[in-house]
Amino acid sequence: MKAAWIPRLLLLGLALMLIGAYVTWRNLKAGPLPAGELPSVTEVRDDKPLPNFSLKGPGGAFGNANLTGRWSFVFFGYTQCPDICPTALGLMKELKARLSDPVAVSPAPTFQVVFVSVDPRRDTPELLGQYMGAFDSAFIGVTGDDSALAPLVKDLGVFFQRNDAKDTKHYTVDHSAAIYLIDPKGRLAAVFSPPQDAAKMAENFKRISARN
Repeated sequence: MKAAWIPRLLLLGLALMLIGAYVTWRNLKAGPLPAGELPSVTEVRDDKPLPNFSLKGPGGAFGNANLTGRWSFVFFGYTQCPDICPTALGLMKELKARLSDPVAVSPAPTFQVVFVSVDPRRDTPELLGQYMGAFDSAFIGVTGDDSALAPLVKDLGVFFQRNDAKDTKHYTVDHSAAIYLIDPKGRLAAVFSPPQDAAKMAENFKRISARN
C-alpha cells in the first residue's frame, strides 16, 4: 500500500466512526430498538421531516416534495467513484429485484433510489442521468453546490472530502458509504451501514415499512 493513502484511509475510518456515533445518538433519542435488531441497520424514526433542500437532476429540481408519498433509499457518492458507489447501486438493483416479486404473500411497498452526488463540478445532471441509466433507468441522480448539499449532509451526518487541491479534473472523493431510508413523510427512518447485504436489507425494509 502506498504511504500516501494511509492518511486518507485513517481519515475515512475516523469519519465512519463519527457517523456511527452520530447515528447511535439519533437512535437513542428515538428510544430503544426492538429485540433482534440486525447490526447492519439502525432505526432512527425521526419525528420531523428532513430540512428543506433543493437539488437538481436530469428531471429538473428535486426537493422535499420528491421524498414524500413513497419510501426512498438515499445514497451519497460520485460518478467517478471506483468501488463504493457502483457496488452500492448494484446492491440497490438487487434489492429492487428481491422486493419486486409479484407473487409474494406480503409484497413490499414501492420505493425509489436516490443517488446524491457530492461532486457537482464534474457530475452534471446529464451525466447523472447516464450513470443512473447504467444501473436502472428508474434510479434518480441529483446534485447541487455545497450550500445546496449542506442541509442534507448536516442533518444526516454525511461525510465527504474532495481531494482536488492539486488537480481539479482528476481526483477522488472520500465519502461515507451508508444508505439512508426515508419514510413516505420525508423523515429519516433507518440507516444501513456498510457492509450492506441485499437479502438482509430486504428483510429489514419489509419489517420497518410494515410498522409505518
